[in-house]
Amino acid sequence: MSDPRQTVMLALLMVTVGAMLTMAAGISRAPQPVARWTGIVFEVSAAAYAAKLWNDLTGLLGPVAEFFVLSLSFGTVGWFWLFVLTLFEDRKSTRPILLVPVLAPVVLGLVGWYSPPDIARWLFVTSGLIRIGLGIAVVRIVTRSWKGDLVEVRRQLRGPFLLVVTAYILALVGFDLWEAFIAPVPMFPLINSIVLAVICLSGSFVFIEAREQLFAPETATAPRIPAKDAAARANGNGDAAAGNGLDRAEKADLDRLEALMAREEVWREEGLTIASLALRAGMPETQLRRLISDCLGYRNFPSYVNAHRIAAAKARLADPNEARISISAIAFDIGFASLGPFNRAFKEVTGVAPSEWRRTALNEPSPISEEV
Repeated sequence: MSDPRQTVMLALLMVTVGAMLTMAAGISRAPQPVARWTGIVFEVSAAAYAAKLWNDLTGLLGPVAEFFVLSLSFGTVGWFWLFVLTLFEDRKSTRPILLVPVLAPVVLGLVGWYSPPDIARWLFVTSGLIRIGLGIAVVRIVTRSWKGDLVEVRRQLRGPFLLVVTAYILALVGFDLWEAFIAPVPMFPLINSIVLAVICLSGSFVFIEAREQLFAPETATAPRIPAKDAAARANGNGDAAAGNGLDRAEKADLDRLEALMAREEVWREEGLTIASLALRAGMPETQLRRLISDCLGYRNFPSYVNAHRIAAAKARLADPNEARISISAIAFDIGFASLGPFNRAFKEVTGVAPSEWRRTALNEPSPISEEV
């Protein structure tokens, strides 16, 4: 190999593969199962993408190894999207339907790879458009839950995800489409290898150093207890202060939060945000984030609010006096804008649908069934 650019490129790709496999090893010890397996598959697929670039340069892989590497590498963007979805939204499970946008580029890429050029071009274009859509979806995921994120390390990580990784994905797909329809870009493989190595090395430091904060389950920092119980203990025999390390100022903050959530029931307000709650509680937003995260054990604001809403829903669904009130009416009354989010939130907390909870609690068929 006489071209020094190829030598540099191969060295960079080796660094990339090493960094991605190191991150995969680190993520394998994460306590959250869904984030763990999606993260590992993403890291391995990204390493396979680097191996594909190496094989494009050398052609040393045999047919079986090439097929295996291609199968993984074509799904890199899709697996990244699924990993971001589980990481930033604290997903505890994934539905099979979510695998469709992940596997579609894989199928299109493999068929295109072994098809005549005229057919392959359009298959690659379709695959590229899907990957662009997934890149845009990553931006939406990172931004829509930013304000409600209570994990400081994860909040700080959202910026780099937006500015670096997503931009890289969109640029990569753009170059692929350019080369498919216009002309090859001679320096693109080397530039791609440099950027990929820098991103992977940076990511390996972030994910290894901050793994505990990023992947800790929602109850890791403190026992998950309702605000009213925490405040009662803090005001009583001091057990809450001993268990959670609360000082007098934090106990006073917890009291104010309890008054708003338990007595005034501000959680009923549709569209309640952490900024509006902090304003009503008379404390800085950062202080409120830390209080809910460190003292109550929640990783995002919606799950904290939904815990109060679902607790109220469970009580009402089990009340014989409300047996003929529709599930949708209860959902709207406790602050949900529509029935679908309520059903998903209820099932995530209880493991069963609202109608099933009502049937079990009342020991009779529900008069109204409205799950969607």
